[in-house]
Amino acid sequence: MLTRILVPTDFSPPSEAALAYARALGATFGAPLHLLHVATERVLPPYAAGDAGEAGAAALRDLRTRLSPDDRRRGVVGHVVESPDPAAEIAQYAAANGSDLIVMGTHGRGGLAHLFMGSVAEKVVRTAPCPVLTVHRPPGGSGVRFRRILVPTDFSDASDGALACARLMADRFGASMHLLHVLEDLRIEGPLGAEVFVSETPDTRTARLRDARERLSHRLTAEDRRDRQATGEVIFGHCAGVIAEYAEDNEFDLIVLGTHGRTGLRHLIMGSVAERVVRNAPCPVLTTRIPCAETKGSEVDPVISAPEARTSRSGSAPGRG
Repeated sequence: MLTRILVPTDFSPPSEAALAYARALGATFGAPLHLLHVATERVLPPYAAGDAGEAGAAALRDLRTRLSPDDRRRGVVGHVVESPDPAAEIAQYAAANGSDLIVMGTHGRGGLAHLFMGSVAEKVVRTAPCPVLTVHRPPGGSGVRFRRILVPTDFSDASDGALACARLMADRFGASMHLLHVLEDLRIEGPLGAEVFVSETPDTRTARLRDARERLSHRLTAEDRRDRQATGEVIFGHCAGVIAEYAEDNEFDLIVLGTHGRTGLRHLIMGSVAERVVRNAPCPVLTTRIPCAETKGSEVDPVISAPEARTSRSGSAPGRG
């Protein structure tokens, strides 16, 4: 069961879109929302206890203006903290406060802007101790409706954890599920972690396709096929691009996929499929390195340990509407 949802905000349109989705999820799961604004400049000077200072108070007031009357009735909580690294602060806050889900907006930067600035959302996806739902734009006129869920899988533990999350979302929203495996060209690891493509014979290609279809089929239970109208498909292509294009061409409402959380040089060279999907997807993306809260400890899906919770370094200015 999702019991606490964290909603980081920088007051931008994508953040407002994320709040709309968080409200719908909070209502569906009966989970309270925690809004968090991370100020990268000092807004909480060391005044007397209980006095966050003029700048901190202004930031908190701005946060509270985002709360609707229904938010106030539901006890939504707002926090303002200071940190030079928003992504690290968000992940730390989620761990320290037992968040089961992070819902946040992403600007989907590309080109040089993304190269030099990076994306806070992508860093959170890589390091968060819980699943992360990223949103580019607000829901349509009919509101938040997850009717068709795409579940890309590479047959890893992370992908199996994502499938568990997809089942939870499908059950709660009455959605259908579609598993997708993308067969990429064969590669070997070269110097410094770089990958080198190798050719393959038609027989090898056919054998890989047959094996992938069998493995995909084994992941769909009778309950998946009966109650979630689950289907599966294997296609060839470049993984991250294919997933985004496939989701758009087939009008999926949500993508749920696992992430391996690579860091360091390997991440710099290879990137992350999950992060590239987050950047380019036409719909919200739910990424996870661990199963959703309601599926933890199940016999079907493996549990991947979350990072150890840490105590927040920053002071906070909590406020109830």
